Amino acid sequence: MLKLLLDSILDFIFIYECEICHRHLEDKKTIICLDCLHKIEKVEPIDMKQSFELKFGNHGYITKAFSCFHFKEEGIVQMLIHELKYQNKRTIGILLGEIVGNAIKHDVDFTSADALLPVPLHKIRLRERGYNQSELIAKGISKVTGVKVINDMLIRKKNTQTQTKLNFEQRLENVKDAFVLNEKYKDFVVGKRFAIVDDVITTGSTLNECAKELIRSGASQVLALSVAVAS
Repeated sequence: MLKLLLDSILDFIFIYECEICHRHLEDKKTIICLDCLHKIEKVEPIDMKQSFELKFGNHGYITKAFSCFHFKEEGIVQMLIHELKYQNKRTIGILLGEIVGNAIKHDVDFTSADALLPVPLHKIRLRERGYNQSELIAKGISKVTGVKVINDMLIRKKNTQTQTKLNFEQRLENVKDAFVLNEKYKDFVVGKRFAIVDDVITTGSTLNECAKELIRSGASQVLALSVAVAS
């Protein structure tokens, strides 16, 4: 009864709106209405295969990748991720992670991973933002799949500039050797399989650098998960 009363009070105080069109949401656990959700272009298997070859095929560090949606400039996914990263709307990260989790919950390659590893922020940026959006997404995936999240296995040792306005070559150089394995996991990592989690895969350079460090440290396989992938 107390929970029902509390929920009623919260529903009265807060108006739950779609993050995109601001239509009233009956289900407060959602972030966008069904109409807006259906407008997001999903990544088909053939598209994912082509993206994988383009972004990861020449490196050999990542053996499989999955993204739910195509990332479009001025699109719905970009708007949601902007709200997540810069407007302190942390719930969006969890719920986007749950969407990814539901999409891969029957894929044994991902659900049998030893851990989900969010792409780490540098300590300066983490202090400024207060949270890591990739960790929130990973927690949402974990909630659905049961795969645990380890948020400190990889350390970002370089305070790299944002990748947003960099070209392909600049992105590669920006994150080169930016990550290092946390020493306390040097024995645990050996022979294990990990899925790295990020919000958007653009060139794949950040995920490749993370995977390179894990493979160098003895991991047997590295996979990649993201909410969206850019063309």
